Amino acid sequence: MRATKKIEMLPLISILSLALVPCALASAALAGDSSDTANTLTKIHESDQREIDMGKMAEKNGKGRDTISFGKMLVKDHTDSAKKVVALAKKEKIELGSASPTMTDSEMSKMANSDDFDKRFAQAMLDDHTKDIAELTAAHDRTTDEHLKKLIAGLLPTLKRHQATAQKLVDEATK
Repeated sequence: MRATKKIEMLPLISILSLALVPCALASAALAGDSSDTANTLTKIHESDQREIDMGKMAEKNGKGRDTISFGKMLVKDHTDSAKKVVALAKKEKIELGSASPTMTDSEMSKMANSDDFDKRFAQAMLDDHTKDIAELTAAHDRTTDEHLKKLIAGLLPTLKRHQATAQKLVDEATK
């Protein structure tokens, strides 16, 4: 009689095991998405810090009124973005850490003291924003994290405005 119960239990255990496989796969997918969320938030955070630093440099070293104004816009908008990123990271229990320096002191000094600062700054901002828009669009399309999707959807219009402003400055500098 005991042997019969063991034999009957094996199919039940197998059925239960199979039932748990989708749960395990779903958990792994969520963990993967959580990792992707953490990576994306970290990239946005680092980008925000870079743009804030560059904006401050433009405020201080810009020669043209439009460059200085763009610098102020970058500082304000990326400070606002950073607050949203930090809030979502906190909500999702993700530690962002401190952002690494975006440029070395010598690179910043070289750019800040160049005669063509406005032109170099505008081109750097155009390149950065073009890359950031492409990366965030891809992250938006790939993620299943609805909070991250919403954050990115809210950030993209501002980044596109910055890209357009940088393009305008580049075009004016090459006239």
